[in-house]
Amino acid sequence: MSILSKIIILSTFAFTAFSAPQVKPGSFLVKRKSTASISALSAVHAKAGARSVKRFKYPAGLELVEVRPGASSAQALEVYENDPSVEYVEPNYIVHAFAQPDDTYFWYQWGFHNIGQAVWRSTEGYYDSDINAPEAWSLGVDTSNTVVGIIDTGIDYTHPDLKNNLWVNSQEIAGNGLDDDHNGYVDDIYGINSIRNNGDPWDDNIHGTHVAGVIGAEGNDAYGVTGVMQKAKIISCKFLDSNGSGDTASAIACMDYFSALARREEDPVQIVATNNSWGGGGYSRAFAEAVRDHQGLGILFFAAASNEGSNNDVYSVFPAAIRHSNVVSVAAFNNKDQRAKFSNYGKHTVHVAAPGVDILSTIPNRYYKYLNGTSMATPFVTGLAGFLKAQDPSRDWIQIKNLIISGGTPVRTAKNTTISGRRIRMWDDNGQGSASCYEQRVTARLLPKSDEIRMRVGQKLVLSLLKINCDKSTQPVMDITEDEIPAGKLNDLGLNGDDLAYDGVFHGYFEPSSAGEYWLQFPSEDWVFVKVDW
Repeated sequence: MSILSKIIILSTFAFTAFSAPQVKPGSFLVKRKSTASISALSAVHAKAGARSVKRFKYPAGLELVEVRPGASSAQALEVYENDPSVEYVEPNYIVHAFAQPDDTYFWYQWGFHNIGQAVWRSTEGYYDSDINAPEAWSLGVDTSNTVVGIIDTGIDYTHPDLKNNLWVNSQEIAGNGLDDDHNGYVDDIYGINSIRNNGDPWDDNIHGTHVAGVIGAEGNDAYGVTGVMQKAKIISCKFLDSNGSGDTASAIACMDYFSALARREEDPVQIVATNNSWGGGGYSRAFAEAVRDHQGLGILFFAAASNEGSNNDVYSVFPAAIRHSNVVSVAAFNNKDQRAKFSNYGKHTVHVAAPGVDILSTIPNRYYKYLNGTSMATPFVTGLAGFLKAQDPSRDWIQIKNLIISGGTPVRTAKNTTISGRRIRMWDDNGQGSASCYEQRVTARLLPKSDEIRMRVGQKLVLSLLKINCDKSTQPVMDITEDEIPAGKLNDLGLNGDDLAYDGVFHGYFEPSSAGEYWLQFPSEDWVFVKVDW
């Protein structure tokens, strides 16, 4: 049976831009202070007219609470905000999958190998506007034991193109109805469903299965499509429902699940990265802490930039806006190396671009479909991270991240729309390509995001800069000048606000002692105007 005979048209869903974040009514994330006891927080729940629904291991002290019927959510919030045993309380935001509506299909995976073939709604593409996947696959890298996590709508774990590339829980006995590994989930063989709190991550949408196929549909099997990693170990956590919607607490439960797998004593799971093709809601401090916990475990966090066609430097998008070092935000490009009209962008906030228009991949029930979105671009990057880890298992997450950012192909339309100015590339023979990177330098201002700043004497302006050569930081310290005079010293030593030593991200401050107008010069003739008032 040919591929075309397996393709069907399904109605898909679109990410909708909201004027204000949506929240789950009567649902809050509450974190107790490290000095407070669980019983003390339980007393606060009673006072607030709420009950604890779930306690998370990571972040420690975090609980999901629900206001009891008849109780006031506003009064409960006030109780939590004013109690000395509570570190913080925040809403349980509603989030959504990032995908553009598209009812059409076509049969070329141009993102891997672009020979100028046409796609459904556009003319022929540009030759070699792709990630050079066949060239990288020819290296013979064995990715069969490389583990990545997908936080999404679940996965069709019976799909012929995916079933051989799934992670299987070695500590669980399939079908016996028991929680053999004592992690709170019965029969979590391929992952979990954090909505229903069970071990069945079946995809009742199509989004998660499509993402999984881009990352790791089985290759060289004379069937269907292939993923960036032709062999892989994919773990699925379903937190988005059949409509592509979910909440922050369920997303944290996925992060918690992956953290526990990485930490377990028997057969710990080395997870390279998680794919997060979703977003919306407001900024969640609790979820950001979960991302930070993954950073400590060496797990990268790839996030879709979103699909409103807007500037993320101006309008932040969660979770792509989380500013932890393990977060990489991804924009979508088409087969002509142009930013997709729907794709968000950001010269100081979106790291790289990847194919995201007319992307053919797996969907449930043995079928295939084309979809558009930064949702489709992000798994290209996640798959590349897995490939790089398999190519050299000694690489840490910082090296993998930097290779992804620096190893891409410079693209004119990415120059002012991404941090790197590049579309990802797996391999090339000119020093480019993440797997073949040589003398590829990226210098980009991260903070401030605006070219014009107004502040007062006594305030600090945070300065941040990415400066890498392939997988390495370029130097320990550097100066930002103002009329040839040092205005701020940036360091990559893990000091004075710098998150990690030698990761290529430099931090420092501009602290003017008098009012006036200042021009701060970053490397590469990048200027920021600062107006300082008394």
